[in-house]
Amino acid sequence: MKRVLAVVVALLCAFFSVGVASALACPPPPRMDGATGARALFGAQPDITDLTGGDPFYYTANRDPRPTTTHSKIPHLPFYTGFMQTNDTYRFLTVAEQVFNLVGEGKHGLWRVQENGMVREYLRKGATGLPAGADLADPANLATLERDYAAYLPDEGADGYKDPFEPVNAQGMRNFVDLPITHAKYGGRYKAHEPIDLPHWYCTMSIENFPEAAKAAGFAFAQPGANKVGPLGRRAGLDIKENYTNVLRLEPYPDARAWVNVGDETDVHWKAIDVRRTNAEFYLYERPFFNMPYLFLTAVFDDRHSGDFRYVRPDGPYYEGLRGRRPKTTVTLMPRFSLERGGSSQVTGTRLYGVHHPDRPAAYGDKGGGACPQKGGDWDGYPDTKGGAGWPTQYEEVTPLCDGVLVDLKFFANLDGRPWNDETKYLANAGAGRRSVTYNVQEGTYGRFTDPYFTERGVENPHAAHIGPKETLRYRGVQPPVGYVKPGE
Repeated sequence: MKRVLAVVVALLCAFFSVGVASALACPPPPRMDGATGARALFGAQPDITDLTGGDPFYYTANRDPRPTTTHSKIPHLPFYTGFMQTNDTYRFLTVAEQVFNLVGEGKHGLWRVQENGMVREYLRKGATGLPAGADLADPANLATLERDYAAYLPDEGADGYKDPFEPVNAQGMRNFVDLPITHAKYGGRYKAHEPIDLPHWYCTMSIENFPEAAKAAGFAFAQPGANKVGPLGRRAGLDIKENYTNVLRLEPYPDARAWVNVGDETDVHWKAIDVRRTNAEFYLYERPFFNMPYLFLTAVFDDRHSGDFRYVRPDGPYYEGLRGRRPKTTVTLMPRFSLERGGSSQVTGTRLYGVHHPDRPAAYGDKGGGACPQKGGDWDGYPDTKGGAGWPTQYEEVTPLCDGVLVDLKFFANLDGRPWNDETKYLANAGAGRRSVTYNVQEGTYGRFTDPYFTERGVENPHAAHIGPKETLRYRGVQPPVGYVKPGE
């Protein structure tokens, strides 16, 4: 019976340590009646069909009063789970111990798009706006731009989006305006911004509003580690808040890869990209699509030697605002990637919407499409052939190279912005807030051998010691405990 009970306890410890690492110790402490803690945790057989019940602290739901910290005064951290899907393909999000995980299918196809340094803002419902011929750079029009136009109109839903082929309304006023990121409306936030000269390779992760992932994603985006954009991400424009409302940088699991098609359009062959020679950053981002929030995954690459990925169109107000900086002004249609097993190869796209979708018209009717748009720019109207591969703030000449690059959907992020290889993170003295911690223990001499193998020979345990009633540990450092930010605060 004792052996069976020990196995049950071990299994329970393994189960709970996945999501509640700082909340329980294994084996659990004995209760006054001698029970091991299993009955105290569950009471009866657990309902594994709904462990959380919508409660991010579900693991203390049976406690009254519910504890807010561990025994070492370290805050309990919330657990979230959710999922999202496109085309009946599902991806799963979890948050545990301030670690965000995104796991979905392997070798998911990406499309290349590149920001043009502009923001498209739409006319608010009921606003007057500016006439078609108005000078958007004229300071006299700034107040109208600030009042009547916005890049995202959350209260208007899909009606806030305006067709790119209807630039003016019935009153002859602009339905939308395109402003460079250096425009006065943005208050100088991007005045010193590095040139936006890199594309990013994206895929859609969710349906609009991502309802089943909203809690998990919303929590993640509110944490200190979110909305921190790396050097490649800034050169791709992912830090332009008017276009990208939330961004979370991700790290791939060790066995996850990005892949490039080294074959041709019909004889495909994907090989792993060497991210040591091809710099890479990965992100989950939220962006309005037809004025509705969606989640997207993206990769930003820049080869260390070729410069193939870099480009700025030498025309328009964004280029003119670069003030003498000289970016590369020719597009490399098929850039080269360094390969994991040596050498490099240019990328070749397919003519398909996605290699995982062999018959989109049958599955999705007259909106199914199935063909690669073959140009950048506004997606509006797809599968009408005038549509582009993404948003109106992107270059048409930077073509999508559909599924030329694939990515394994296996990523994580430390939401507090600190990696676990920090030797001072998660130490037990964090809750005490000091380097020295005194422990109260039951006094006694512990470790005396009782096995006849030793006692008959007079062998003593060199680790035997008198312990207690107080013992002090002195830690090398002290850091505040890992905490979290409540969304909306």
